[in-house]
Formats: sequence, C-alpha cells, structure tokens
Amino acid sequence: MKKTFAKWALTTVALSLTFPATAFASDINSRALELAGQDKFSDALAVLSQANSATQASYEHRFLRARILSWAGKYDRAERELNSLMMEFPSNADLQLAAGNLAYYQGDLNKAERYYQMVLVQAPDYVDASRGLENVRNARQGRLSEGRHLWRIDGGLGFSGFDDNTISDWDEQYLRAEYAPDTLAYHGGLQRYNRFDETDVQITAGISDAVRGGWDWGVELGVTPDAVFRPDFSAGGRIGRAFEAASGTVFYPNVSYRYDNYATGDIQTVQPGLTTYLENGVILTGRLIGTFQEIEDDQVGWLVQGRAPVSDKIQINAGYAQAPEAINGIAIDTKSLFGGVTYSIREDLDVHLNLARDDREDSYVRSSVNVGFTYKR
Repeated sequence: MKKTFAKWALTTVALSLTFPATAFASDINSRALELAGQDKFSDALAVLSQANSATQASYEHRFLRARILSWAGKYDRAERELNSLMMEFPSNADLQLAAGNLAYYQGDLNKAERYYQMVLVQAPDYVDASRGLENVRNARQGRLSEGRHLWRIDGGLGFSGFDDNTISDWDEQYLRAEYAPDTLAYHGGLQRYNRFDETDVQITAGISDAVRGGWDWGVELGVTPDAVFRPDFSAGGRIGRAFEAASGTVFYPNVSYRYDNYATGDIQTVQPGLTTYLENGVILTGRLIGTFQEIEDDQVGWLVQGRAPVSDKIQINAGYAQAPEAINGIAIDTKSLFGGVTYSIREDLDVHLNLARDDREDSYVRSSVNVGFTYKR
C-alpha cells in the first residue's frame, strides 16, 4: 500500500510539472504564429526565444522558427535551421515541403522543384507540394512569385557642363534590359556618349546571379565599335557573399574587377567593398578603388555612399568619392560629390533624378544631371 501511494504521489508530481511546461510551450507557439500572421516577424521570433531550453530543442519549436524566419525573408537563417532538422529527420515530408518553399521564395526554381517532387514520392496526395510544383511551372512561364520580376528595363539620359568654357558640354543616353527566368539573369545594354565633339556607342552584355542572399556574382563584356574615347573592349566581373547577423543586419563583402582596352593603353580596376543592409531600409556602402594603367602611375582611392527611404514612395541617396576616374583612356584622381532621389510612380515603375559634381585633378570641374527610369514586370 505504501509503495502504491508513493508511486501515485511521484506520478502526480511529475504530471504537475510536465503539463504546465507543455501548455506554456503551446502558448508560446500559438502567440508566435499569431504575430507572424500579422507580419510582426521580429516580435514572433522574440516570443519564441522566451521558451526554455528543452522547448527550444524540440522539433515543433525549431520547425516553427524555421518557417517564421523564411516568411520574414531571413533565408540564410531559415535554411540553416531546416538543414539541421533534415539531418535528424531526412524523410520528413513537411520539412522537405518547407525547404521547397524556401527555395521558391529565393527564386531557385530547380531546387524547389526537386524538393516538391521528393514530397510527392512519399505522399502523392500532398496538396501543398502539388501546388508548389504548379507555382514553379507558372514562374517559369513568366508569372513569377511576389517580389520577383521576369524583366527589368532601365533607361535615361544625362547632361554635363564645365566651369571651363573651352570644353563643350557632354550628353549621354542609355538603355539596359535584364531577363531573369530562373536563378540566372541575362542583360544587355546600349549607351551613347557625346564628348569632345565626338560620339561613341558602347554595347554591353552579361550574366549574373538573380537571387539575393548567399553568394552573388556577375560577369559583363563590352565593345565600342570604332571607339574614339571609350574602350575598344572591356570585361569585368564581381563576386560577393551576403551574411546575416543575429540582429537582422545583412553584410555583403564583395570585390569587382574590370579590364578596359583603350587605344592609348590598358586600364585595370579593382574594387573591394562592403555593403550593409539595415532592417530600416538604410543601405550603406564603402569601397576602395585601385587602378593599374600603362601610361600613368597606379592609384588608389575610396568611395562612401548611403541610401535611405523617406516614405513608401521616395528614396534618397548621397555619397562622396576621392578616387581615380578613367576618361579618354587616362585614370586621374577625381573628387566627386553626388546624390539623388528615386520616386516610385507605381509598383512596377520608378523614376530617378541624380546630380553630381566632379573635380578632376589639374583638369576641370564638371557638373552633371541624370534622369532615368526603371520598369519591372
């Protein structure tokens, strides 16, 4: 009798300790889901962090955290959480579906398709996976997911005047189109320059990574037929890697390289830099600029720039550079102060106004204005 009572007493104590903890975990998850449904993702993640260590180690808690990170656009962190779970539960269809959705959000349609098909092999009637495959097919036909665009077209024109009246004014026009059917983006451009009472037309084409987050790269080639002051041939590329801090700030260290072949000689430009994306929409960029050329000494300069939203429709940018600038085949140290504003007319159409003042060492002071547009569909 005493043993029976003791066993009952221990069981009662254990249940009294277990049930409140389970209820507490359930309340936390429910509250986090409620906040996420209101797009308050930071608040939802903060609520999840309040759970005790045992709850935070549970499958349900980790899976919910991964889903909320994915909804919040924190793709790197969501992917790390999902990968950790899939190592423990490699045949879990729910995790595979979430991984497919995450790949789809990032525009990696091939990867998304593979995960959706893995789900359907295990569960042929899994409606969400079938719907995911349909979304992939639609995206490939041009009806891309929200926030992604199949086409982007940029165009504009610029004018420059000089403090030295002996130098004639400059003008230029440009048009650039980019097509991003999947994880790669292909672009081509045409730019007409009128300088020194001569005209050059440069043609460019390139390919780049179309998905933001993680590794980012791009290459571009350019030619100027019968060039007078532009390079006869140019080639360049960039590579970078985005890292997200626990605070949500994204750091993007990168480096770009460009080779220009002028009639007067070759110029090579290397630019290591760091761009920081803050959660309030502010973007800060710092960059070193080094040039290596045949007919002038090698030079090193720098640039700083910032961009910030001031309303839902307006963004402003400003910056300063003291760096070598290549014009007519010669790179010379130039001090530049520049800034501008972007206005969103519609969700698919922006217009830009940019101003700049360049003080080219022992040469001239140039003031310029550029107006342009960006159209996305």
